[in-house]
Amino acid sequence: MILKNVRLKGERPDFEVHLKYATLIADLSDNLKIVSSFSPKLSKIDIKKLDDKIKLVTLTKKSIDQEYQIVSFDKDYSSASVLWLPIKTYYLIYHLLCIIDCLITGKLSSLTASHKYCVNNFTKMLASSYIQFNKPLLSSFYDEKILSFDSQSGEILKRGVSDDVVYQLIMKKIAKDKIDDYKRTNGLSGRRARDKIKIIDFKKKMSVSIFDFFYLMRLRMNYRNFDFVDNIPSSDTKEYFEKYYISADNFYKCFLKYIKDLIKLCS
Repeated sequence: MILKNVRLKGERPDFEVHLKYATLIADLSDNLKIVSSFSPKLSKIDIKKLDDKIKLVTLTKKSIDQEYQIVSFDKDYSSASVLWLPIKTYYLIYHLLCIIDCLITGKLSSLTASHKYCVNNFTKMLASSYIQFNKPLLSSFYDEKILSFDSQSGEILKRGVSDDVVYQLIMKKIAKDKIDDYKRTNGLSGRRARDKIKIIDFKKKMSVSIFDFFYLMRLRMNYRNFDFVDNIPSSDTKEYFEKYYISADNFYKCFLKYIKDLIKLCS
């Protein structure tokens, strides 16, 4: 008998690695909370100005939830929906971070902050311990040294590999993607001497965190770099979708609670 739509374990290590990434982020973000001593600077009378952004959060979350409901009873739908879930998840998180930054700084311009500013700003907050998560790994940030992190070949797919090793491999991959994005957006080939100087300088100043993960997964889709799900059986794309959805839901709940707590402190 010929088995159709079945992927043999080890047949697509590229997919298995990304599934491992998604699974770890989902597990780590369970019952996620923000620990922070920030007092909001946004005036109580300006809270209404958050309404449009809050509406975007609500609509984006509703769209993601609807996708999840469809995938739950129709696994074939996941083959397509898995491609746009990282985009919707990033925008959900981006809108929430814009609201948080606005509450913390009191600046309404935070509501329209650029994507790179938003991601880099919150990574700096992690680095400065202005905000922390109750999960130490998710509070971690890394500089260019992460590019030198090494592990045994295929270690990530072995049973018993530590969360710390997997997480650092995620951040190493994200750091490489961040460098590639810098080169692409600045038209740098890396072959010319002046290009190499700019890339080296970027690496020296670079830092990455969990915030970069969601942003760069979104960019992967934008540049059609999601080939690790090509020709993957729908039962497996469903599993990947569900893990990614859990992460989106966990971060949503964490950030929303933090926003509500900050609003209560506004004066």
